[in-house]
Parts: sequence; C-alpha cells; structure tokens
Amino acid sequence: MVLSITKYCRIHNKTFSINGEVVFKNNDVALDSDFLSALYREMKISYPKFFKMDALAKTGFIASELLLKDTDLYGDCVKQETGLFFSNKSSSLDTDEKYQQTIGSEYFPSPSVFVYTLPNIVMGEIAIRHKIYGENTFFVSDEFDTENIFNYVYQSFKEGKIKNALVGWVDFYNGIADAFLMIVENKPGEIEFNNQTINTLNK
Repeated sequence: MVLSITKYCRIHNKTFSINGEVVFKNNDVALDSDFLSALYREMKISYPKFFKMDALAKTGFIASELLLKDTDLYGDCVKQETGLFFSNKSSSLDTDEKYQQTIGSEYFPSPSVFVYTLPNIVMGEIAIRHKIYGENTFFVSDEFDTENIFNYVYQSFKEGKIKNALVGWVDFYNGIADAFLMIVENKPGEIEFNNQTINTLNK
C-alpha cells in the first residue's frame, strides 16, 4: 500500500502557503489572531461561526477550509471514510488560561469559552463544516511526532477504516498560530506519505 500527500498547506509567521507556494502574507497586523481574520476575509470565506471560535479552532478551520477547496474529496467517502488526525504541543492551553481568568475575576465561568477547552474541538468544527464522520484522533506532544502519526494513519488505512485523511499539526499558544495540514490518499502520487517527507515539507 502506497499513501500519497496530494496537497498540503502551512500557516506560520503570518504567512499562508499551499504546496510550498505563498498564497497570502500580511506582516502589517500585530497579532496572529488578526492575521487569521485577515486571511479569512482575503480568501472570501463565508462562515460566520468562524468569529465565535477560539484561536486554535480558527487556525485549524481556516487551514482545512483552504486546503479542501477545489479538491475531489467532496465525494461519498467524505462522510464516513475520511479521517482526521491532528497533533499539537499546547493542547487547548491558550483557551484554558482564558477560561481560568473568567473563573478568577468574574466568578461566573464563561460557557462560550469553556466549549473550546479540549484540543479536539478544532476537529469537531472541521467535521461539522465538511460533514466528515470518519475516525479522528488528536495527539499532544512536545514536537510533531511524525513517526507516530505516520504509523497511526497508515494502520487506519490498512485496516480499511478510511480512504483518505486530513493529517497534521495545529497549534496556537501565546499569540502564535502554527499549522501544517496534508491531504493523504491511498494512491500513487508525486509525494509519498512517510515521516521523512512530513519533516521535509513542514518547514
């Protein structure tokens, strides 16, 4: 079985790129959260719920939204046989700290903030948007453990649980957005899916 990366994207240093080509860059905004909003508007995405999401969910949502645009994954297999396999370092800590502040200063914890105090909520937002009902897993590690995620994704394909997948790193902490997502499919292609390739592309 040969798995291929058919498309990938990167959000880093206020730059968004697809397949290694810069699509949008904006150093005029002070915060990465403002960059995400600017990217949303520049790409003419229409999904008002975006502005209610926390920063981690926004990062993963917009990366997946633009990655899936103009792909052929919108077939029958999307609903049941597309997997989501993400990883990050900070879990949902950026939002956890904001939630803690609402407890300490206001004595009335905010339900709208609490909703995002799990890292896999970002996958839920993506699944709702694109009607993806396949297997999903979120790993938390100090750095992108490409060997672990490769083995996990490969096994899921091998067992027939999925036919394609969204795989990668989505993190937001201390104001810094960092994402690297790939579409992985079970077919020959120019870019083979393995941990060495992931490390090469994720720069």
